[in-house]
Amino acid sequence: MSFVTFIYRIGKKTYFGKYIFDDYVSDDHNGLDTEIMHDVLGAINRYRVKHERPILSETELTIGILSFCPGNAHIPVYSSEEEYKAFDLYYEAAPSFSFTPAIVYINGEIV
Repeated sequence: MSFVTFIYRIGKKTYFGKYIFDDYVSDDHNGLDTEIMHDVLGAINRYRVKHERPILSETELTIGILSFCPGNAHIPVYSSEEEYKAFDLYYEAAPSFSFTPAIVYINGEIV
């Protein structure tokens, strides 16, 4: 599994997130922040709808990448199942070609 740790801003408030996935990441993209934007924004908006808050547009969300760890046999990336509690947003993408949904936590609450 690979993962990206990031900060994101809504207005003047900064939050911490982690995005976990098992897909290959090509170096031919416009930035990891733009690669995860759609999924992160969708998760935040599902949470906001659930809590009767207005949805956000891409212009209201800024993502800053802190680190990227490509998953491979030489780098141990295992974390406990309780890790999600440490992040404001924790996104575990569904495996490629899977019909299972992503697992998303915001503020420790499954979305």
